Amino acid sequence: MTPRAAIFDLDGTLVDSALLHEQSWHLLADELRLTVPEGWFHQTFGRANADIIPSLLGRPADRDEIQRHSDRKEALYRQLAATRLTLMPGARDLLDDLHKAGWSLAIGSSTPRENLDFCIPLLGLERLVREYVGMQDVARHKPEPDTFLECARRLRVEPRRAMVFEDAPAGVQAALRGGMKAVALTTHHPADSLAGAVAVRAGLWDVSAEDCAAWLEVC
Repeated sequence: MTPRAAIFDLDGTLVDSALLHEQSWHLLADELRLTVPEGWFHQTFGRANADIIPSLLGRPADRDEIQRHSDRKEALYRQLAATRLTLMPGARDLLDDLHKAGWSLAIGSSTPRENLDFCIPLLGLERLVREYVGMQDVARHKPEPDTFLECARRLRVEPRRAMVFEDAPAGVQAALRGGMKAVALTTHHPADSLAGAVAVRAGLWDVSAEDCAAWLEVC
């Protein structure tokens, strides 16, 4: 059988981290004596910190300043996540089923790699996830396809044989631009904003390995 890959976004798709990220942004804003506008977190969730931080500051920022604030925000996030981070409902069962069915598994995220290094052992995913690609591993981030293409390259799977799981419009577009199928989850965005996905589901509990095999063959 031709190799198949399942690539999972991390935050909001594989792990239930939205509240932890929101709280860590608020903690950073408090330290910087900034006010977070209403709805700002929802609008920026899933984007890379290099895009988010100038928005938080309300002005352009150079690379060093962005990196400094990004490092602090993610350190705050890891402090919160150390005792509170959990997998999304149905995530472990689906990962187990895909692994048993011979799929190669990866995580492709805009989060800093330090967060991936932190959360994968915390959640006991080392046995299942073969590769993971984070913010520092690619030059361009979602909605560009680089993150998912790098996952496929490392797994040695053709993009057309890769299924991407995403909860954000930018992630769905990244998968499509990379020539991959996307399964969209309505965790944080309504179904009509996730156009182009081969399937839209409320959560990973509503996806099976058999579903994935069928969706991968859809023209």
